[in-house]
Amino acid sequence: MIKVHLPIEENLVEQLEDALYEITPHNWVLHFRHSKSTSFLEGYFDTSLDAEESLKELFYTLEIIEIPELLISELDQEDWVNSYKKHFHPWSIGTFHWVPIWCKKSYIIPKDNFRLFLDPGMAFGTGNHETTKLCLEEIVELNEKIPNHLKHNFLDIGCGSGILALTASILGFEEILAIDNDPLAIKVSQENAEMNDNNKVNFKTADLDTVTGNKRYNFVVANIQADILQKNAETLITLVNNDGVLILSGILSKECSELDQYFKATLKKLGVDSKTVIKKMNDWSLIRIQMLNAN
Repeated sequence: MIKVHLPIEENLVEQLEDALYEITPHNWVLHFRHSKSTSFLEGYFDTSLDAEESLKELFYTLEIIEIPELLISELDQEDWVNSYKKHFHPWSIGTFHWVPIWCKKSYIIPKDNFRLFLDPGMAFGTGNHETTKLCLEEIVELNEKIPNHLKHNFLDIGCGSGILALTASILGFEEILAIDNDPLAIKVSQENAEMNDNNKVNFKTADLDTVTGNKRYNFVVANIQADILQKNAETLITLVNNDGVLILSGILSKECSELDQYFKATLKKLGVDSKTVIKKMNDWSLIRIQMLNAN
């Protein structure tokens, strides 16, 4: 196992953060020290060749041809485990706590609070990215407001580590389907489910177009990319029941207005009345669409 270190110019930080989101899953962690305005990229790989290939993919999305020289150091298994774990810490929203499994004994969860233990792997993270946090905030907040019949079923599109689907399950949503087109994501999700003795979620390797048909869901979350959301707008809308909720995330704030207008136009074309709420966190946005009379 090797650790790769690469200093990053400050003007590239925002672009690099966006690019890392687009190529998930990956083995990189981006660090930014506000006090010193210094940034660096850190990655963990089996070989230097793996690191170089991954960096080429990353820099290709940034349209940077010249690959900078990497600082590479060898890690034994113990160093790797400790390096991996230092990036992930427990966090909470209200009475719900997301806890890395290695903090299970040290992190105190208040009585009657909810918790989800995770071992996300470097590839997917613990849900600390703004796009996932925005979704989790919505799920936790709406859970306290929506009637029980809207908790009958739940669809998670692009499930990653399974954090959204498993959170919904713990909060009482019943029939839950979580899909991802990456088999590694489904493997990690299933492992996280087993870690929490949770067998209520159906994790499935699948593309979005495979869940089309007559099935409708009361709660649909699509935490993917803006261009894919737009391309599949009609499909996403028709997956939602007539009084259900559609949550769209993975959206850069600069993309939000255009995507919002596109979905409103599509809703109008389909004859669907709806109410839209937009929330932002740093450079990222979420669009929540409450259906009022979907067909």
